[in-house]
Amino acid sequence: MRRPLFWLLVVTFSLKAAVLAQFDSHPLLQPAGDMDSGVYARLAADVANGDLLLRGPGSVPFFVSPLYIYFLAAVHALSHGSLLAAKVVQIALGTAAVGLVWGMTRRLFDDRAALVAGVLYALAGFVTFHEVLILQAALDPFLTALCLYLLAVGLTSGSFSSKVNGEEPTVAGGARRETARLGRWLATGAAFGLLALNRPNALLCAAGIAIALLALAAGRLAARRRDEGPLSLPFKENPPRTLRWAAAFLSGAAAIVAIPLARNLIVSGEPVLISSHGGLNFLVGNGPGANGVYRWLDGVTPSVLGQAADAKRIAEAETGRTLTARAVSAFFARRAFAWIAAEPGQAARLFAKKVWFVLSNDEMPLNFSTVWYRRDSLLLGLLAVGPWLLVPLGGAGLVLALLGAGKLPGRDAAVWASFALAYTASVAAFFVATRYRLPLAAPLAAGAGGAISTLIASIRAREKRLPAVVACVALPLLALTLLPTGIDDGSSEEETQWVLHLIGAGDASRATPRLEALAKTHPSPGLLWFRAGQAWAAAGRFDGAIAALERSLAIDPGQAETLKVLSAALERRGMERAVAGDLASALPDLEEGARLDPKNASVRLNLAAILAEKGDRARARALASEALALRPGYDKAEALLEALR
Repeated sequence: MRRPLFWLLVVTFSLKAAVLAQFDSHPLLQPAGDMDSGVYARLAADVANGDLLLRGPGSVPFFVSPLYIYFLAAVHALSHGSLLAAKVVQIALGTAAVGLVWGMTRRLFDDRAALVAGVLYALAGFVTFHEVLILQAALDPFLTALCLYLLAVGLTSGSFSSKVNGEEPTVAGGARRETARLGRWLATGAAFGLLALNRPNALLCAAGIAIALLALAAGRLAARRRDEGPLSLPFKENPPRTLRWAAAFLSGAAAIVAIPLARNLIVSGEPVLISSHGGLNFLVGNGPGANGVYRWLDGVTPSVLGQAADAKRIAEAETGRTLTARAVSAFFARRAFAWIAAEPGQAARLFAKKVWFVLSNDEMPLNFSTVWYRRDSLLLGLLAVGPWLLVPLGGAGLVLALLGAGKLPGRDAAVWASFALAYTASVAAFFVATRYRLPLAAPLAAGAGGAISTLIASIRAREKRLPAVVACVALPLLALTLLPTGIDDGSSEEETQWVLHLIGAGDASRATPRLEALAKTHPSPGLLWFRAGQAWAAAGRFDGAIAALERSLAIDPGQAETLKVLSAALERRGMERAVAGDLASALPDLEEGARLDPKNASVRLNLAAILAEKGDRARARALASEALALRPGYDKAEALLEALR
C-alpha cells in the first residue's frame, strides 16, 4: 500500500497547491482590519518581532486561540514575514493529514478502507479551502488527524491486553512495552492539548475520551471479575495499569494546556486556561434571539478587537465595577445559563437544532462563504466531497466499528468514535460555523472508508446484514444532511464585498452589471444600494453614488443615514461643478443636499457662498447663520457673515 499512498499524497498536495495558487492573491482573502485573519497576522508579527508573550498594552489574557499566532510567528521569522510561506506549510500539513487519515483507517478497518478514506478526505474541498486562508481553522485538519491517528495507535497496540501476541511477556519485555504504551498515551494527550490550543472546545473531547477509556477499562474489569473471580491476578494488576494509561493521556493534554495558562498568569495575573472569549461565544449561541449560528449581540462590534473591548465595557457598565477578563467571560456565561434555566425546553430544542446544523450540508458562513468561492472556481467545484457524503457514510462506518466489523472490538472502537460525538456536542454547545466543523471531517472520512470497504466485501460474500446496517444508518443521516436549514450561505454578502471592491478599484464596467444582478436576489436590496453608494462616494464617483443612494431611498424611504450620505454626495458633486465654473449645475445639487439633511452645516455654507457670488446676499446671510447655529464656532461661516456685512 505504500505506492498508492505515495501517489495519493502527491496528487493531494498538487490539488491543494493549485487551489492556493488561485486564491493566494484574492483581494477578499487578504488579512486586514479587525477580523480574525487580520488580528492573527498582526499578533504573529508582534511575536516574530520579539514580543514573545504578547504583553502589549493592557497586559490581558489571550482573547483568541493562541496556537495559530505562534505558528504564524514561527513561519514569519523563518520566511521574513511571508504569508505565502505560511500557506504552503498549511497545505503541506493538510497533505500530511490525508496520510494520517489513511493510517488511522488502516488500523481501524483494512487497506481498502484506508485508501478510500484518504481519497475522500483529499477531495473534501471545504477542508482545502480553509487550509489556504490565514485563519486558525487552517491547522484544524492536521491537528485533528494527528490526534485521531495517535488514538488509533494507542487502541490497536495491545494497551488493554495482559498478553502480547498471545504470549505472556517477560518482566523486562513487559516493562519496556508498558513504558512504550505510556509514551503513546502521553503523546496522544499532548496532541489533543495542541488541538485545544487552536480549538478550545476540543478540551471537552479530551475529557470525553478519558471518560470513555475509563468506562472501557471498567467494563473489561467487570468481565474479568465474572470470569476469573475477584482475587485473580489480572484483575488485581489491571486497575493501576489502566489508570496510568488514562492518567498519561490527561497528563499530556494538561502539559500543553498549561503553557497558555502560564503565559496568562505571567502577563495578567489571571488563571485563564486558554483564552477568555468562551463566555461571550456561549451567549452568542444560547439566549434570547439565538438561532444556532453567529449573531450580533447588542452593543458588541462583530470583530475580534470589537468583541474584546465591547464585552468588557458592557459587563463593567452593568455590574458597576472593574472586571477581570475571567469575570467578563463569566458575566456573559451567566446570562446564557440563566436563559437555559428559565427556558429549558427552548434551550433543548435549540441544542438539537445546532446538532442538525453541525451535520448539515448547508454552508454556515463566518467571515468567508465557501459557496461563493466555489462558484468561481472549477477546481473547488471538482473537490466536491462534503457533509452530504461524509456524514451518512461516515456515520454508518462508525456504527459498523461499534458492532465489531473493523479490527477493533466494539468497546475499543467506541473510545475512538467518542471523539465525533463529543466534538459535535462541543460545537452545538456554542454556535455552528463551517470552519468549526472541520475537525469532524477526519473521523467521518475514516468511517466512510470503512463503510464502503465493508459494503464491497459484503456484496462479494453475498452477506446482507452489514449492508442493511449501512442503509439503516446512512439513509436517515443523508436525509438529515440534505434537509434545507434556511440559513443564509453568505454568498450574497461575499458578492457584495466583491462588488464594493470593484467599485473601490474603479472598475465600474465589472461592478455595475454584478451590482444590478445582485440587487435582484439580495435579501436587503435597499441596504445593498446604500453600501454601493457609500463605496462610489469614497471612490470619488459621485454620479454613481447619488444614483445608488436614490435607488436605496426608493426601496427604503426616509432612512436617516441614507439621506445624510446622499446629502454629502450631492454637496461634493456640487462643489466639484462650482470649482469647474458650472454654477448653474452646482446650485441644484447644493439645494437638494441642504434639503435632505437639515443638520448639514457645510452644505449650507457652500450654498451660501455660491448664492453670495451670484448676488443673493440676503439668502446667503440666512444660510451662513444656519450653518453657524448648527456648528458653533464654525470659522468659515463667521468669515462669510463678516464679509456679507
